[in-house]
Amino acid sequence: MLSCTNKPTQISKVKTEQPVVNQTKTFEDSRYYLDLAQTSFTANQDTFQRNQLLLKAAQMFQTEQQYSQSIKLIQVLLPELQDKQQLSQAYLDMAESYLAISDKNISVVAKILQHVDAQLVDSNQLSLLQYKVLVNQKSWLSAADILLNTQLSPEQKSQNIWQAISHLSTKELEEARWQNPTLLPWIQLTLITRHYALTPTELSKQVVAWTSANVGHPLQENLPLNLIQALEQKPIVAKRIAVLLPLSGRLASQGKVLKDGFLTAYLNQKTNNTEVQFIDSALKTAPELNELVTDYDVVVGPLIKEKIQALSEILPAEKILLALNRVDTLNQVGTLNVEQVESLSQPSPTGDNKEHYYFSLAPEDEAQQLARLIHKKQLSRPILFADDNSITKRMAQAFIQEWHKVPTANKPELTIFKDIKEMRTSVAAMLDVEQSKARIRQIERLANVEVIGKERNRRDIDAIVLFANPEQTGLLNPIIEASLSSFAEVSLSVFATSRSYSQNQTTGSLRDLRNLTFSDMPWLLPDHPWQDLQNQTTLLWPQRQDSLARLFAMGYDSYNLIPHLRQMKNLPQVTKQGLTGQVNLEQSGIIRRHLPMAKISMEKVTLLEMD
Repeated sequence: MLSCTNKPTQISKVKTEQPVVNQTKTFEDSRYYLDLAQTSFTANQDTFQRNQLLLKAAQMFQTEQQYSQSIKLIQVLLPELQDKQQLSQAYLDMAESYLAISDKNISVVAKILQHVDAQLVDSNQLSLLQYKVLVNQKSWLSAADILLNTQLSPEQKSQNIWQAISHLSTKELEEARWQNPTLLPWIQLTLITRHYALTPTELSKQVVAWTSANVGHPLQENLPLNLIQALEQKPIVAKRIAVLLPLSGRLASQGKVLKDGFLTAYLNQKTNNTEVQFIDSALKTAPELNELVTDYDVVVGPLIKEKIQALSEILPAEKILLALNRVDTLNQVGTLNVEQVESLSQPSPTGDNKEHYYFSLAPEDEAQQLARLIHKKQLSRPILFADDNSITKRMAQAFIQEWHKVPTANKPELTIFKDIKEMRTSVAAMLDVEQSKARIRQIERLANVEVIGKERNRRDIDAIVLFANPEQTGLLNPIIEASLSSFAEVSLSVFATSRSYSQNQTTGSLRDLRNLTFSDMPWLLPDHPWQDLQNQTTLLWPQRQDSLARLFAMGYDSYNLIPHLRQMKNLPQVTKQGLTGQVNLEQSGIIRRHLPMAKISMEKVTLLEMD
C-alpha cells in the first residue's frame, strides 16, 4: 500500500540515433551476381533462379574480360542445368568466351555451337558469333548469308556482306548467283566490278543499270566507298614515263631484260602518244634521280630496295611511282580477322596523297599461295624440305606464316639440307623410312631367319613441299617416290614452286619430276595466250634463261598495268591477267601475283584448272 503512495520513478527517454542507410546503388559486377545466387538459393531453394543468376555472373565475367573465369563457371554449371533455354544460353556464352580468348579456338567454338538451340537464344547474338566463326574459317558465302539474320543497321549489314562476297572467286560468284537469291544484289554488283573495273566508262554504265534495277535496296542506298572512288577517279593517262633501271654494273643484265619487256609492251600498243625515257640508275643517288624525273608524270623503277625507299621519300606528291621491288616495311602481311574484313570498304589512310605502287616477283608470294592451295585441298599435315640458302629459307618461313593463318592448322615440319648426301638422309628420316628398316632388321635378329619385308613410310603426313632448284628437285622427287610405301592407300602429294621448274628441261629431267605439282607464271608454262609474242622473243633471244624470261614478263606487265593502277587499288578484289600471273593491287599499294598450277605427268607439263 505504502509503495503505491510513493511517486513513481521517472525514466528518462534517451533519443536513439538511427543508422544512416547508404542510398548508393550496389555495382552489379560478377561478384554481385555470385553472392546474390548464393543468398537467393539459401532463402528459397529455387534452382532455376540460382542458375539464372550464375549465368548472369558468367556474362559479367565476359564484360570484365575475364573469359577464362566465365568458361570455368559455365563448365561447373552445365551438369546442373535442366532447363533447355538456360542450357543453350550457357553454351552460347561459353563459345563467345573461347573465341574472345583466341581465334585458334575456332574448332572448339564450332563444336560448342552444335549444342545451341537457335530457337531458344537471341538470334542476333548467335548469328554474330556464327559470322565471326565463318570469317575466321574463310567461309565467305556462308558468312554473308548469316549476316542477314543479324540486327546490324542496314548500312553496316550491307557493307559487311559486300566485303565477304568480295573474297569469292569469279567462279564461286557465278555459282552463288543461282544458289543464293537473297544475296543476288551483292553478287551482281561484285561481278560487275570484276568484269568492268578496268574500263571505267563501261563500269559506270553497268553500275547505273544495276542501281535502276535495285532501287531501295540497302546496297543501292549505300554504295561501297571503294566502288564510289573507283567511279569518281580518272584512270592514269601517262604522257611522259621515266624508267629507272640499272643498265650498267652488276645488275645490267637484269635491267636490260626489264627494259626489253617494257619496250615490247610499249611498241605493241596500236596507238601510243606516250614518251618513254630509260635512265641508268646504277651509279645515281636518289636526289640525282629525283632531278632527272622532274619533267615526267610517271616513274617506273628503280630496282634496288634501298634506292626505292630513298626516292619515295623525296619524290614530289604529284609524281606516280611504280617501283619494281618492295621495301621491307611494305612486305608484312597480318592475319585477317573480323575487324579487318569489316574495315575493307573504307579507303585506307596513307598519311599522304602520294601514288606509290610496288611490283615485285617476290618468292614469298608463291610460298603463301602454295599454303592456301594445300589448305583448300583439305590437306592438313605437310612436311617441308628447303635448300640451305636465303631465298628458299625465306619461302619456307613465308609458307609457315601463311599456313598458321588458319587457327586450327598443325605445325608443319621443316628440314633444311645443305648437300645431296644430307638431302637423302633428311628425306629418309622425315618419312620414317630408316626407322622402318631398323624394325625389319630387329625382327630378323629376334626370329633368327631372313625376313622379307617392305619398309613403310609414316602415315601422319599428307603432303610434301619442296623449296629447291630444278636439279635438287630432280634428285629429291625420285627419292621421295622411292621412299613411299606401296601399302599406302593414298599417295602423298608433292608440291613445289617455280624455282623447281625450268622450261628448258629435257624429257629425262621431266621424268624425274613426274607427279610434281608446281606454280609458275603463265609466260613460262605451255598453252598460254601470247604465242605470237613468245615466237618473237624466241627469235630475238633464243638462249635466254628462265630467270631473265621472268624479268622480261615483269617489264612487259609493268607497262600494261600503269593505266589501271588507281582502279585496282580502290577495288582490291579486281584482277588483271598478265604474263607474270593474275595480279591484284592491295590498298597498301602492293601488287600481288596469283600463279597458275601445273602438274608433270607422262613427261609433259599439264595446266591444272584453277578458280
